Amino acid sequence: MKTSLRRQWPIITVYLGMIVALAFVVFVDFRFGAILLALSVLLAFVLRLRLTDAQAGMLRIRRRRVDLTLLATLGTLLLILAIVVPHGSK
Repeated sequence: MKTSLRRQWPIITVYLGMIVALAFVVFVDFRFGAILLALSVLLAFVLRLRLTDAQAGMLRIRRRRVDLTLLATLGTLLLILAIVVPHGSK
């Protein structure tokens, strides 16, 4: 059990980043949380790019090129949308 969790550190890291981002969205600031969420997806992209298929663990869903294309596109679009969203008046 412990060794399988150690091998899945990339996906656990990305999930923790997403949980923190969603907590920021709910409790602190929508824009900052959305930017953190986009950065978590881009972190998944970087990890998938740098790690081998065996090291990537559950980040490896499809072929490398498909994973990288989807993660880069989703992360970039989320980041752009998070930046473009207007600040709400308080």
